[in-house]
Amino acid sequence: MPIPSSSCGPVTSAWSLSAGGTKKRKRLILWPFAQRLTSANGDCPGQPDSGLKSPLFGQPLASLCGEEKTLPQPVQDLLAILYREGPATEGIFHKAASETERRDLKEALDKGDTVDLDSKPVHLLAVVLKDFLRNIPSQLLSAALYEKWMLALEKPSREEKIEELKEVADQLPRPNRLLLKPVLAVLHHISQNAETSRMNSHNLAICFGPNMLSPGTDSTLPLQVQKEMNDKIC
Repeated sequence: MPIPSSSCGPVTSAWSLSAGGTKKRKRLILWPFAQRLTSANGDCPGQPDSGLKSPLFGQPLASLCGEEKTLPQPVQDLLAILYREGPATEGIFHKAASETERRDLKEALDKGDTVDLDSKPVHLLAVVLKDFLRNIPSQLLSAALYEKWMLALEKPSREEKIEELKEVADQLPRPNRLLLKPVLAVLHHISQNAETSRMNSHNLAICFGPNMLSPGTDSTLPLQVQKEMNDKIC
């Protein structure tokens, strides 16, 4: 699945050439985390203003990304800060934040106010990002693809599962893939620093899975069935 370039620069490659001309592996850092080239006001040299033209929460990703096919500036900033601060923040995405602060920050972002996100508690930013994902219509991983995601997990080997999951991911709308990649980069980076974050991939999946995909079935299903579905999603 091709990784898109950022609105302000290319993605940092996962490989570099050593002096002898051989490939050497280095840490993969996806945009927008390699370098903070954008500001809270959406300023970016040579790029149009990417400020919000509509509320941020509960809107289709296609309308938020607009003709420029870039993520909304507040989402870029949230992801960049969480990539930077998340690995050193114990219980990131698990611990709760002040409900009043959460509501106030969401309202400010929805109105398009300029907000200094760097000054906000990291746990608050984590909660607001989960709120944003939870409120995407049809969900980030697309409820319409739910059965295909689940069938991919039925493949007998890990390699076959991965290939099938890639094929399903390729069917996501472009705005969904545009957001999914940096979200996964944040989660992977945090899981690689589980000694400090106390959040391994399993813990992160429990926090994020239900916010990214659900079967869209009737909530009157038995609790045990709902639990089994959520476990599989995670």
